Amino acid sequence: MVPSPLFQGLRPEEVRLALSYFQERPLAKGRLVFQQGDLGQALYLVAQGRIRLYRLHLGGQERTLGFMGPGGVFGEMALLEEGERSASAVAEEDSLLLALYREAYLALLQRLPLVGHNLARILAQRLREANLEMDLLAFEEAQSRVAYALLKLLKQGLGPELALRHQDLAALAGASRETVTRVLHELQRLGIVNLAPGRVWVGNPALLEEVAFGLL
Repeated sequence: MVPSPLFQGLRPEEVRLALSYFQERPLAKGRLVFQQGDLGQALYLVAQGRIRLYRLHLGGQERTLGFMGPGGVFGEMALLEEGERSASAVAEEDSLLLALYREAYLALLQRLPLVGHNLARILAQRLREANLEMDLLAFEEAQSRVAYALLKLLKQGLGPELALRHQDLAALAGASRETVTRVLHELQRLGIVNLAPGRVWVGNPALLEEVAFGLL
């Protein structure tokens, strides 16, 4: 099992105990995990594969929100409130998910309260990231936004080689597809990334971070 922030600080035997509260859910490529508007029932932990999160806007326009690889956690709000899903999730490749339902989560907290603390840390981190992204979208140039989107994917454990369509990166960066293509070629010229069809390989994450925060 790939390390997950949900299990941070737990001993190996405690991780095994925590995993016993999850249910396996294999998914073939292209299958939905859940759909926007569904009633949330479980948190999901990615054991294998890759999941894309997206939202449909009025008119049917689809916007990619992010990707989750092994160790990633998503759908966590279902454990805290009985509300509708605000986004959809689909398997980008054959995947294995571990589902933690609300009743099992409450039972798990009785045995391992640290899991609840770790979940709160995950939520706090995502709130900080959302605030930073709002600033980037409002005030930074496209190059910084594209670099930050790539950096975020790396921090989610999806790199250094990213299977990524330009339109997905455009949605993550709040830029047009044409702008993303231009910025990627500029990053390649700077020696930060290498490009191949449907692939972006990040060779210099430190320099990418400098671009993301306007230091280069």
